[in-house]
Amino acid sequence: MKSLKSLLWMLMILPAFFISSCEKLPEIEQFGSLEIGLILDQPEGELKSALEDSIIFKTHYVVVSILNEHGELVMDGERIELYNFGGYWVTKEIKLKVGLYELIKFFVVDATGNVRLAAPLKDSPKAYLVNHPLPLSFGIRKDQVTKVVPEVLAVVEDPPEAFGYVTFSYSVVKTLNFFIAVYLDDPIIMSPTRYTDAKLTVVVDSLWMHAFRLEPVVNRITVRDGYKWYLLIVEKEGFLPVKLELTRDELLKTSPDNPLLIGLPVDDLHLLVLQPGPADGKDAMISRSLPEENFGDYPFFEALAIQPWSSDIQNQLTRSLIEWDLNKLPKSATIKKAVMTLFYHDEYIRDSILTDPSLNNHPWWCDSCIIPEEYPCAVLQRIISPWEEYEVTWVKQPETTTENQVFIPMKYYIQELASANCIVPPVSEVIDVTRLLADMKSAGHNGMMLRLVREEYPQWFRYASSDAEPPKLWPKLEIYYTLPE
Repeated sequence: MKSLKSLLWMLMILPAFFISSCEKLPEIEQFGSLEIGLILDQPEGELKSALEDSIIFKTHYVVVSILNEHGELVMDGERIELYNFGGYWVTKEIKLKVGLYELIKFFVVDATGNVRLAAPLKDSPKAYLVNHPLPLSFGIRKDQVTKVVPEVLAVVEDPPEAFGYVTFSYSVVKTLNFFIAVYLDDPIIMSPTRYTDAKLTVVVDSLWMHAFRLEPVVNRITVRDGYKWYLLIVEKEGFLPVKLELTRDELLKTSPDNPLLIGLPVDDLHLLVLQPGPADGKDAMISRSLPEENFGDYPFFEALAIQPWSSDIQNQLTRSLIEWDLNKLPKSATIKKAVMTLFYHDEYIRDSILTDPSLNNHPWWCDSCIIPEEYPCAVLQRIISPWEEYEVTWVKQPETTTENQVFIPMKYYIQELASANCIVPPVSEVIDVTRLLADMKSAGHNGMMLRLVREEYPQWFRYASSDAEPPKLWPKLEIYYTLPE
């Protein structure tokens, strides 16, 4: 009986013991691994010299700082050795607890402690050169390896402040340095050349664009490498913009002693503004689907290609013509700049246009001097035979020439953040037609024709004509010119 009581007592004690023991067991921590890599894709120039001895000797390290999701430093400037595996540089696996982290500092140093490569921090002077500046967020999962490969830049003579707070790893961004100076092109001023400040914008199609502030000295400019052509736009208030398209090789040939020199003409400029209405304006639309009809009084200046709703209806394809009265321009005038502004009709303009500059003119961008085969685009061509506003039709349309034609890329703005599919055009299109006007002045003026570059694809370019309302929407031409002394 005593044994039975003891057994019952033990059965009562054991569950409590196990429950108590389970409550006191420490929580099992789960870990994963982090691997930080560095890829040198055909290193050359500064990047090659940055790690030129690393292929033979294991002499480089990365210095890393990492924050956890609570803002606590789990690694603070720790130096980790780099290993080379067939051209891919990688650190040893770093064990971290499962969770979310941020890489906030990363740079590569050589055996003597000199910084050779660095990843720029957000808002630092060099952050614009990479797509994803630090900090970089990443997660660690149980028993898995997370690879982080930030973009780095070569450190030559730049101080750490140029990178914000240095960091290194993957996808080395090749950079190109060139030298440029802007001067006032004034024949009254003799040598030495008088440099001036200006704004420089470098554009590579829709791939990359950045604006720089130029000082009145020879400026060293760093841009992303790897492109064949670079479009340079120099602007200064009170002067006409200067646009140049240069090759990569042409930029590389510049030096502090032989910079790219851009002159801003200091001339006695005159301005002629033409914006005629229905009475004086000469423009018309022609339609392939209505080949013998005239549209001299038409509210749109357009170039459209619209697919038919049924097979028995011909595709609607339209072009437009416009001719400016250049009799008001003095015969002795030398055209320096000509800008035509086309306005979108009110029914296509919304009030809630998002003005985020990162969305403007995207996703399509093309320069007016390059044929944009892959982008929806219209073109302005010089008309080389006479035409009448109330007689011109598709079958009677005048001849044109492709010489010095000017392209107009399709541009969209996102209307609202909540409706990404709702797009509206910008309010106006400003087009540099200097070359067209110069040809017209010398070879005879019959106006311009607006047409699509690729008329076999559905596209929509529709602006207001001189027959539209209100008057502010009429096409406008501004001509900057000089007169002989």
